[in-house]
Amino acid sequence: MPVKPSPPARKIPSDSASSVSATAYDTLKRLITSNQLRAGVKLTHQELAERLKVSRTPVREALERLYQEGLVTRLPRRGFYVAEIAEDEARELYELREALEVFALRLSMARGIKPADLRRLDGFNQNYKGLLRDDTTRERMVVDRDWHLALASLADNRALLRSLEAVFERLILKIRTDGYRTVRGQEALREHVEMMKALRAQDKAQAERLLTEHIQGARKRLASHLRELAS
Repeated sequence: MPVKPSPPARKIPSDSASSVSATAYDTLKRLITSNQLRAGVKLTHQELAERLKVSRTPVREALERLYQEGLVTRLPRRGFYVAEIAEDEARELYELREALEVFALRLSMARGIKPADLRRLDGFNQNYKGLLRDDTTRERMVVDRDWHLALASLADNRALLRSLEAVFERLILKIRTDGYRTVRGQEALREHVEMMKALRAQDKAQAERLLTEHIQGARKRLASHLRELAS
């Protein structure tokens, strides 16, 4: 019986091009998520290629991926920009944030919040207070996020926490902080302190009311800021 010839060895394509594209994508994403490329900044192929020391092709491919992920926008005849948040998107994200955080709070208070948990939350508030002396809007937003995520983590629901982390990521990455300054800082800290009092008193109704008002107030202030930027 004749032996079938083995199929020809499959040629393995060089992965150098895909590696360069992946590196360009990773680098650009890191520049955006670290706020080195800020919301609203125009992204030109040539400037990015020179900055990353690659050709324009991997830059173009990276920008397409980031566009699909919503981290950059593409305007006809104008090119790519680091994505900014629109008022409709902000409203939807804050509505989702409110639903997730209030539900997490209910779960947490039903489980019982320990003194060590309260001390950890107090630590975030102290860090936030220390940032009020400087015009460090984005840094305060990160500490505020960490406080809310720490509170939500007490619900011990990993799926919920991942969803809430994604909401905060989109909000913080895409908010242009020009003009979004320190006026909110003291008020936000005061609201956190009031919520801590309700948590210590195990007053579920008060804690839920304060958290809801806190998130809704933040949404309204951001909507006003976005309208000012658009005017």
